[in-house]
Amino acid sequence: MAAFWAVNAMACVPPVRFGPDRQELSWPAYLGNARHDASVAESLNPDPRPLWHLGAGRAVRGAPALGETVLAVGTVDRSVVLVNRENGEVLWRSRLGGTIHGGPLLDEDRLYVATEASPDGRVYALRLRTGKPLWTAKTDGIEAPLAFDGNALFAGTERGTVLRLDPETGTIRWRRRLSGAIRAAPVPSARGLAVATDADTLYLLSRETGEIQRRLPTPGAVLAAPALGGERLYLGTTEGHVLAVDLPSLGVAWDCRTGDAVYGAPALARDTLYVLARNGKLWLIPANAPLGARSFDLGIVATAGPTPVAAGVLVASVSGEVLLVSRADGSIMWRARVDGPVEEPPLVRDRQLVVVAGRGDIQVYR
Repeated sequence: MAAFWAVNAMACVPPVRFGPDRQELSWPAYLGNARHDASVAESLNPDPRPLWHLGAGRAVRGAPALGETVLAVGTVDRSVVLVNRENGEVLWRSRLGGTIHGGPLLDEDRLYVATEASPDGRVYALRLRTGKPLWTAKTDGIEAPLAFDGNALFAGTERGTVLRLDPETGTIRWRRRLSGAIRAAPVPSARGLAVATDADTLYLLSRETGEIQRRLPTPGAVLAAPALGGERLYLGTTEGHVLAVDLPSLGVAWDCRTGDAVYGAPALARDTLYVLARNGKLWLIPANAPLGARSFDLGIVATAGPTPVAAGVLVASVSGEVLLVSRADGSIMWRARVDGPVEEPPLVRDRQLVVVAGRGDIQVYR
């Protein structure tokens, strides 16, 4: 009888699964890269169909990180979840000490992720194969996505502190306190580290020391990561402005009014800036000729930014609609609906369309 119970007890233990040792194609920045155009060359089937669906947790927060064979998300259940992109199989869940808001980054053999102050604000490096911590660093609560430039990891906290961390050890190299909370990912560039706060200010810091080089008042708060193209930064504000800001001077090259707040990150694809305002207007702004801007009213309410792809532009709404929009005339080429609000842009990699809904669902189409 004892042997019988022992066999059945072992049968109830979930199988141990592992992720890959590494991914050759990393996802080192929010939305994949500093331009937010990681999907621009990706093609989709004319009528994408559901491939798999997964309930990752009570709610997913932040954008996913996409590798060649896996995707990673963070949840309000204080977990990072690694998923097989081919079939939606959960490879592992790693329980952390706080709620995740900004989503993870992927660098070859590890994931970087940060947690809010409730109950424990930290930055983590997790081993991609197992989800086990390589190191942790105690910080204030972090809501903004992290930023990684290959040599350093940058974090911005809810109290307005910017930190530079050593990606190998988690050692904090410097801290710099700014005015206002940091909601948007910092942006490393050759000219310095750009950081926006909700005190309507854009800062340029030295990447080496954290010293404030320049500051620029902005017409409204910046809540999503600016897009970087060369020596120019593009950002949207809660007062409905889209600014092109030159680096390192922080001079405003142009200012385009959208008519409503911009909550999502802009995307710079080739020579065009794509911006989605809260009122559902999709803006296409030539980066070097802003007077040629066009807009299409899509009839949705949106807080996520747009995603340029080969066939058009993907957008998503707070009611769960996902649309593929023509660049030529704003017509709807394809649409689907998911359960719950979509608060982060849809993403495409290897012809797979990944949509993360706020209620914890991951829906993948092909």
